[in-house]
Amino acid sequence: MYRPLVLPCLVALLAVPAVARAAPEPGIAMYALVVGSNPGGAGQGALRYAEADAQRVAQTLLELGGYTADAVDLVVHPSPVVLREHLDRIAGRIAAERAAGRQARLLFYYSGHARSNALDLGLDELGLGELRQRLFAIPATLTVVVLDACQSGAFSRIKGAAPAADFSFNSRQHLDATGIAVLASSSGSELSQESEQLASSFFTHHLLVGLRGAGDANHDGEVSIDEAYRYAYHQTLLATAETAVGGQHVSLEVDLKGHGEVPLSFPRAATAAIELPAALEGQTLVEDRRAHAVVAEIYKAAGAAVRVAVAPGDYQVLVRHGGRLARCEVSATTGAVVVAPDRCTDEAISTGRAKGADDDGARALRFELTGLAGVERDDAYTRTLGAFGYSLSNGLLEEVGVGLGATVLRQLERRLWLGGFASYFGSREWSMSTERQALRFSWSTIELGPLMRAAEPFAVPAAALRGAVYAQLGAGLGIGGTRFHDQDGRSTDQWFLGWALSAGAGVVLEGDRGVGVTFGYQFDYAPVIENLTGDTHASGGHRLSAGLSYTY
Repeated sequence: MYRPLVLPCLVALLAVPAVARAAPEPGIAMYALVVGSNPGGAGQGALRYAEADAQRVAQTLLELGGYTADAVDLVVHPSPVVLREHLDRIAGRIAAERAAGRQARLLFYYSGHARSNALDLGLDELGLGELRQRLFAIPATLTVVVLDACQSGAFSRIKGAAPAADFSFNSRQHLDATGIAVLASSSGSELSQESEQLASSFFTHHLLVGLRGAGDANHDGEVSIDEAYRYAYHQTLLATAETAVGGQHVSLEVDLKGHGEVPLSFPRAATAAIELPAALEGQTLVEDRRAHAVVAEIYKAAGAAVRVAVAPGDYQVLVRHGGRLARCEVSATTGAVVVAPDRCTDEAISTGRAKGADDDGARALRFELTGLAGVERDDAYTRTLGAFGYSLSNGLLEEVGVGLGATVLRQLERRLWLGGFASYFGSREWSMSTERQALRFSWSTIELGPLMRAAEPFAVPAAALRGAVYAQLGAGLGIGGTRFHDQDGRSTDQWFLGWALSAGAGVVLEGDRGVGVTFGYQFDYAPVIENLTGDTHASGGHRLSAGLSYTY
């Protein structure tokens, strides 16, 4: 599943491998400023994964990049003022290294909202021109900039460089200094995209998979800038080629005179890895079974083995090829465990889902059963009861009625559900004392009809949960019933028909087996119950709901 955004998001909780400390060339100080910002500005929705993406990138640098903990500065949802302070701070540390005669490298990563000329940091912005000037003014021996944002390729041509062809080292003549590399998730005019299945942007996910070893084309145990770019370029373009937004082209700008091949990660340092053998071919997904998180999604071509660094644990490898699905169970401990195709279960790919249905639940069917609690509306009908001497028991809680609701919904599109609802709600009993036996009076209302729900899905990868915030509207038939107990103990029932309206909002949370919980608020209005004086009671009011859901 994808969605365009004004900046992709983060890597879907890739499991972090235990490693022997990776080490770059001795004598080089390594610094990183890693920034993630979820908040959206005017007209922008908040991102889901940008800040978690930054956290994942920071951890990958610590585990496989050769960085020490005190040299990685992780900043989330900063203002422009705060980001400038962190840039100044890391500039001071690098200047001190250079003054002491040591080489220093800087990596800057940003995931958040952006436009063609600025980073959008909530309601404020930081111009790309200013960011470029500040970064390139830092006296690092080598500066690597990684931007995961819409139109982030514009960073490399702020000074007017003409757009270069896709998949090229572009704009070298427009750089201010040697020792610069800029890797951007999209060109200067493209939207970047994210995948809900990966809980990640396409670009950052594939970049980190590449850094974990899948991009190591020459099998030397290191992933260079060039290898990381080529892997991220191909995999991102393959993954986005069939989306509605279209292919997304990762861009690279470099001037590395005198630096040679510069490694970004050292996957050979990982203590555990999963190796996809040379003969394996197809769209391959590696899932951490404990965390229920996608570790890697790769199009694996036959002819060369691919190794991905992982944390020790149990994994499931799914390989889709030629209308078949191979399901492989893998336990990674120490060293590389090779996926054995002959030990995988083979099954046909289900063709029951409609063409174009989304992987995250489109065409799903959901059942919900909820409990309701609320106070009935006060109107002319209830005031007439009071005028005749009827009253409720003392205390606010005694006025609270309870009910039960059931909902069946069918997902038509990613954010649209249609279905039906039915609910029952009973009022508290009104009573009036007499010489013989108290008179008692109560009513209940049944509502049923079609329902439309608009939902905004989200994911909680750390807890292996997904969910949605929703708003809904239903209208249909209202059935009201009253019951009167007279002083002789006899009861009389009456029934009324009319229209009913229900509106509400809430949240649904569910696990990977489709079982979940719902919490919400709704307002019901059903003017159906009448008395002999001409008053009509609009049964309903403000109600809270909580219940269970099941989706398949």
